[in-house]
Amino acid sequence: MNKNFEKIFAKAKQEKRGCLIGFVTGMDPDYETSKQILIEMSKYCDAVEVGNPFNTSTSDSATIMDANMRAIKSGADTGKIFKLIKEVKSEIQNNIPFLIMGYMNPVYIYSIKKFAKSCKESMVDGCIIVDSDNNAPEDKEIFEELSKIDVAYIKLIGPTNDESYIKQTLKKCSSFCYVFSYAGLTGAKQVNLENVKKSAKLIRKNSKIPIGVGFGIRSRSDVSKVVQISDAAIVGSGIVEIIGNGVKNKISGLDLAINVGQYLKELREGLSKKCIGLSEH
Repeated sequence: MNKNFEKIFAKAKQEKRGCLIGFVTGMDPDYETSKQILIEMSKYCDAVEVGNPFNTSTSDSATIMDANMRAIKSGADTGKIFKLIKEVKSEIQNNIPFLIMGYMNPVYIYSIKKFAKSCKESMVDGCIIVDSDNNAPEDKEIFEELSKIDVAYIKLIGPTNDESYIKQTLKKCSSFCYVFSYAGLTGAKQVNLENVKKSAKLIRKNSKIPIGVGFGIRSRSDVSKVVQISDAAIVGSGIVEIIGNGVKNKISGLDLAINVGQYLKELREGLSKKCIGLSEH
C-alpha cells in the first residue's frame, strides 16, 4: 500500500471514522482557480482525486462532461494536470494523497512509461483509469510501471461484477478499491446502498483492502450511510456542480474555492462510524 494512503486509513480507523475523498476535474474552470480549489479541498479531504479531462468520456454525466469541456477550453492536457498537482502538493501543509483519474486514451497518447514517470515527479500517490480492461496489455503495463514507483493503482468494481471478476481485479488493485454504487453515469442517481453492501461483502471475502464508495454521494447523510459499510466516501458531482454554478454566476476564484470548502466541511460531519459492520477488518 502507498504510504500516504496507509496513513490516512490508519488515522481514520483510530478515530473511528471513514475517509472523505473529493474529486474535481483539473483546470476547471482554469488553472489558477483550480489550484485554489485543490488547496482548499486539501483542508477537508483525506485524499483528493484530480480528473484528467477527456472530451469523449463514457461514464460521466453532463455535470462532469461540462467540467471537462471547461477545462479543455482553458488549455488542459495531461502534462498541465501533472504540473497542477505538483504545485498544489508543494504548497499544502499536509501530505494527503493525490490521485489522477481519467481514461486510458490520454494515458496511451501520453505514453504509459512517461505517465508513470510524471506520477513520480509530480508526487502523485494513486491512479484510476476508469475504462481499464483487466485483460488488456495496456492495463498490465500501467500496473507494472506504477508498482515500480509505489503509486497505487486503484481499480473499479461495480454492482454487475461477479466474484470471479472481483478476484481478478483485486490482484492488481492497491491501497483501496473504488466501488461504484450503481451502473450508469456519475452523479446521475442517488447512492444505492444495497449494491454497495453486495460488492463490499464479496471484496471482504477475498481481501482486506480498504473500500471507497462513489457515485451518488452528495449529502452529509449519504456520507454517513456509506462509511458505515466502507472505509471512504468519494464525492465528485456535488463539488463539480458548485464550480459550474460559480462559473455561471461569475464567482471569483478564491470565493469559489471557499464555497467548495464549506460544502466539504459539512460533508465531513458525516464521517463518524456509528456501528460495527462490513467496514471493520
